[in-house]
Amino acid sequence: RRWSPNPISVRPTTDGDSITLRPGGSASAMWPAGRVLARRFSSPASLPKRKWDALVVGGGHNGLTSAAYLARAGLAVAVLERRHVIGGAAVTEEIVPGFRFSRCSYLQSLLRPAVIRELELGRHGLKLLKKNPSSFTPCLDGRYLLLGPDAGLNHAEISKFSKKDASAYPRYEKQLEKFAEFMDSLLDTPTPEISHGELPFTSRLRDKMEKSAFWFRCFRKMVQLGQKDSLDFMDLLVSPASKVLNNWFEVVKPLY
Repeated sequence: RRWSPNPISVRPTTDGDSITLRPGGSASAMWPAGRVLARRFSSPASLPKRKWDALVVGGGHNGLTSAAYLARAGLAVAVLERRHVIGGAAVTEEIVPGFRFSRCSYLQSLLRPAVIRELELGRHGLKLLKKNPSSFTPCLDGRYLLLGPDAGLNHAEISKFSKKDASAYPRYEKQLEKFAEFMDSLLDTPTPEISHGELPFTSRLRDKMEKSAFWFRCFRKMVQLGQKDSLDFMDLLVSPASKVLNNWFEVVKPLY
């Protein structure tokens, strides 16, 4: 694969000055205390002739986050990005002059609060905006479905298609909130590592304790969910969206 311009290097500095590049090419002061510098180069060949501690292939949100944490730890990091902008699936681009679009991901539900806090994203301009309304779905017959945080509006909108579905929707949302709370408590918990080969006794003991603690947390959360919700949760994980919606609603097309 041929890499076109715009690799970015992130390396420790000695002058206390530091900048970072945002998607689209703008720059802002970042981590003065961490003494980190980010620069844009015209091609991989123009990178400084030096030894890098880490090369991150792809300037998507995961690559940039990883590079930021590595740089904060004092490592010399280079990020290689094929496109003319960075951000990957989380990029916002001006596709039509004067109009900016989220080309892929348009939600931040998996953006962990710890990342926002540790990388000081708020200090560098991050603002989270709640969508209201949250979705608009036009139908071929001229009708539409508008959903948002207003429960009364949601009931009225869904009633245009099915009064039964309008009554079921709050229960559906409540169950999803339970599942979200269950998952949220585990997202920041590292999964147990798979052991390879023979380990010393102390390592085997620590490995078993870590695995036991993880699975105990999972078991406790499943008990809190209850038998029915636990089965529904497992079904949600392995089923297509159409099956899940068909279990709840009689008119599912506008809800896709």
